[in-house]
Amino acid sequence: MPARLQPAASSRRDLPLVLLTLAACGASIAALLLHWLGWVAMPYAVSFVTLPGMVLLVALTGWARRENRRLLVNRIVVGAQAGLLGLVAYDLVRLLAQVALPLNFQAFRSMDAFGHFMTGLPLGSAPARVAGWAYHVSNGLTFAIAYSVVAGPARWWWGLIFGTALQLGMTAVYPTLFEIESIPSFLVVSVIGHAVYGSVIGVWCERRALPAPGRVKLA
Repeated sequence: MPARLQPAASSRRDLPLVLLTLAACGASIAALLLHWLGWVAMPYAVSFVTLPGMVLLVALTGWARRENRRLLVNRIVVGAQAGLLGLVAYDLVRLLAQVALPLNFQAFRSMDAFGHFMTGLPLGSAPARVAGWAYHVSNGLTFAIAYSVVAGPARWWWGLIFGTALQLGMTAVYPTLFEIESIPSFLVVSVIGHAVYGSVIGVWCERRALPAPGRVKLA
């Protein structure tokens, strides 16, 4: 497989559609970032940014199927598959790290916090926990779809690079958003998790994503 990135564009005319798909994917994490920046509280950001973005993503997928945009449909579907696999691997390896290593960091408490931000309900309450995990899954899926749309069947280590970029973003946001008792423990768990997540989506997309025709590329 080629090392370069392969955006899901058959021609330059497809680039606006690719950008719209990426914007829809970005609507998920945008809710947390808007909340973190203090610009929009998370309940409103989820309601008016994330949920419309998810509706747009589903609508784009349906439209692409009807219009026989095989390349874009493949990238979205493969990305969603990669996201599910990556999420399972991400959470399992973080759980193993917490059990096996003497760390003072509870990675899965962030899902309770997400749910608390979204619903205003107490941390650990069932509705908040369900909402938080749903948001966690949404982020994992949309990150992977965005990666698939941009990278396609590029070499798997592009996924590792992508995971590293996600880790850098988490490192910037989490210590100022949450009370983290041990930054070193947080870094160990999150670095391992994102390395595995990125590698999994990279391998899956390298094997399953269709290559882009022509020579449109980003790197």
